Amino acid sequence: MPDKITIIAYGSLKNETGSALSGEQAQLIGHRQPLCQFLETIGIPSSHIQLAMVNHRAAGLDTVVGAGDRVALFPKEYPIFVDWHTFRHSSV
Repeated sequence: MPDKITIIAYGSLKNETGSALSGEQAQLIGHRQPLCQFLETIGIPSSHIQLAMVNHRAAGLDTVVGAGDRVALFPKEYPIFVDWHTFRHSSV
């Protein structure tokens, strides 16, 4: 039975998720899957992501997500304030 995952989108990603002003919404997820696959399912290109955090920790696109997880997505226009270079999803 599908359950929900919480997505918190910032900046321009709010528009891509169709979420309210808060940028937070619940999405159904049927099974655990890599973050990149989940993003594809909800229509957000991974190339638009500067940093992803799963349950308050920086996460790569291969991180497996599932029901009950919180996923925060930061767009390319957001500066990264700490050294998350291994989690950046660009050729910066």
